[in-house]
Amino acid sequence: MEEKKDSTKIKRAVINEAINYILDNIDSDIDVEDVARHCSYSKYHLMRMFKEDMDEALYQFIKRVRLERSAWRLKVERDKSITEISGDIGYSSSNFATAFKKHLNISPADFRRTSEQIIEQSSFSHGMSMDDLESLTDQITVEQLDGFLVVYERKKGNYHNLSDEWCEFIEKYEYLASEDTLYIDCTIDDPSITDENRCMYELCQTIRSDHPALKEDPGLLTHTFAGGKYAVYHFYGFPQLLFMVYQEIFCRWLSKTGNHLDDRPILDIYRYVGEDGSMKIDICFPIR
Repeated sequence: MEEKKDSTKIKRAVINEAINYILDNIDSDIDVEDVARHCSYSKYHLMRMFKEDMDEALYQFIKRVRLERSAWRLKVERDKSITEISGDIGYSSSNFATAFKKHLNISPADFRRTSEQIIEQSSFSHGMSMDDLESLTDQITVEQLDGFLVVYERKKGNYHNLSDEWCEFIEKYEYLASEDTLYIDCTIDDPSITDENRCMYELCQTIRSDHPALKEDPGLLTHTFAGGKYAVYHFYGFPQLLFMVYQEIFCRWLSKTGNHLDDRPILDIYRYVGEDGSMKIDICFPIR
């Protein structure tokens, strides 16, 4: 039983490392062999493990993430042309348009033109429009944040299940918590682009770098989030609003203010959760 548990931990660590490598290098011309080499596994062994764990072929995952990241960039990087964005991810203009439409059932140009309507049609919009949030960006401050180390679990599924996942996560890692522990989630996929049931996200809690558990249990997954310059949206309200807050930043605030996101992850730092479900969250967007 213990041997099976150790095997599961090793497999989980390898799959997470493969995904980390893909996400960090998605704008490069990487393939399955590059990922396998990075993980020090044979290509076929890694492909089999990945398919079993993620229910998706590794090569298909790379292609999907690359196209969906390009869609997100079309929405966020309004000052870049479609040709520039397609070139950044290794496609010619014509090949990009064909692959993009095949995957997302819409052309890149039409996606960029109608991205706000697509957002408003998402189940996560809860019937709100982009115009409903225009004034809320007054709550953004630009700050220098310190870096921190976290224990994390990466999840795949529907963000609607986030509260249940959080309850399980907090209970599981309660033994590592202290008075100054911060709980953070890192949303990797945009559900107005990625299939809602395939979205990846990470649940995290801060941990001291000298915590004895890090030596006692090498199977714990850890990240170091880099500090630096962030636009921080000081959110207070109910979680149903969060998706539209994100989209307001992506679609309007960035272009209106001339700010640009960099490659660090976007973080939600939980400051307070009320019994009625209300929350205080610092939504931290990394900017150059």
